[in-house]
Amino acid sequence: MKKVLYILLSSMLVLTMTGCGNENTKKENVKQKEYYCEEGTLKGENCEVTETEEAVQTCNDGYKLTDGKCVKTTTTNAKATKSCSSGYTLSGSSCISKQASQKVIEHYCVQSYTQQKESNGWYYQALRVENSSCVIRICRKGPNEDCYVTNAEAKGRLVCPSGTKEIDGKCYKTSKVKTTYSCSEGKLNGSKCTVTDTQEATYTCKTEGYTYNSTSKQCEKITSTKALEK
Repeated sequence: MKKVLYILLSSMLVLTMTGCGNENTKKENVKQKEYYCEEGTLKGENCEVTETEEAVQTCNDGYKLTDGKCVKTTTTNAKATKSCSSGYTLSGSSCISKQASQKVIEHYCVQSYTQQKESNGWYYQALRVENSSCVIRICRKGPNEDCYVTNAEAKGRLVCPSGTKEIDGKCYKTSKVKTTYSCSEGKLNGSKCTVTDTQEATYTCKTEGYTYNSTSKQCEKITSTKALEK
């Protein structure tokens, strides 16, 4: 009985080993498929062909493409601040001295000396004021004009000195108003403020079917076809 069991177990072991050997042989006979591409890049069982074109940079309305950036420049009037030198105060569009000046006497020739004719043909012409007198040129018209110069009494009046301005009966020195400009934002350029806003440009593709690649910064179109078996 023991001998019979031994023979049966030995036979089963032989059959099992034979079966495993056949399975391994079948696996070895199944060859792994290999693929290749005549054009493009092999991706699994497919070939991918990538076409590229330059991307187009665009900007929002009001912006201008400058050196690859979208730039918008806005110009506004700067804030004007008027001031006066020390000793002067602002009055309208002028600077006037805080201390008034005294009036001075101004001599002048009466109007009758400027151009007055007499019945006998002589006429007068005031030339200038000199030493409080009016220098007059007197001439007589005729074939041979006869002229001579004489002095007459000049009139006097109180006026404000040169470089001063009469305000409410008093004389004040004047000076130019100093105007300075400032900007709350932007860059000062004369009396204007220039504000520059910069944005990144937007990249788009001009040809349908292309997609922008932010890494390569190009527009790409990928076509996939079945790979060829070796």
